[in-house]
Amino acid sequence: MQASREMVEFLRAVHARPGGTGALLNLIRASEVRGATDLGAMADVVRDERLKLAVTRHAADEARHAYLLVRRLAEMGVSPRRLPPEVDRTEALIARCGARDTKRVYQERQELSDEETAECLIATFIAEADAVPKLEANYAVLAPDPKTQAVIGSILKDEHRHVTYLRDWIERFDRRLPPGMVAAARERLDAVFAELNLVFYASFEAYLRSADEACPHVAVA
Repeated sequence: MQASREMVEFLRAVHARPGGTGALLNLIRASEVRGATDLGAMADVVRDERLKLAVTRHAADEARHAYLLVRRLAEMGVSPRRLPPEVDRTEALIARCGARDTKRVYQERQELSDEETAECLIATFIAEADAVPKLEANYAVLAPDPKTQAVIGSILKDEHRHVTYLRDWIERFDRRLPPGMVAAARERLDAVFAELNLVFYASFEAYLRSADEACPHVAVA
């Protein structure tokens, strides 16, 4: 996975906007917060002890990423804010996943089935794999802003590891579950994510305009 030239140029234009960098960091932050919350609960409701350890580490990584992003936003004078639903692809993808909400399963002191666990892993993998080339593109265009670039670089290092371990665990569940079940879930969730992307890009300009209006004179420290 590598950032395309088109993605780099697109993000360069976004970062050049008054509120562009803050808007992008807030977008990433929202996904990290969601991941830390969902994965933190998931770690306590999956059956496989080795997976518990891997997911716990993943949740801790996401929480650390959220902290780094909130700290950098504060340095820039930008307040973190909830995303509009139409640009919160991670939340929407998890909501349309075939598994029960991990937080509800945790609250009810139950466990995820293997089928539900596979669904959660696939949904998480799709979101993480989509994020990596975008983070690479952000890193590439942030050379003039070394503080923000360092934050993205730290996150990116972890995200590469997340994609690898998630892919490995999905393959394990593919061998564990009935033939074709994992492939069917992946195809369905890929289609869901494609739909969400259409909504996201149709709404992204409005999100950026709102960020520009909220912080028209932010100076990068």
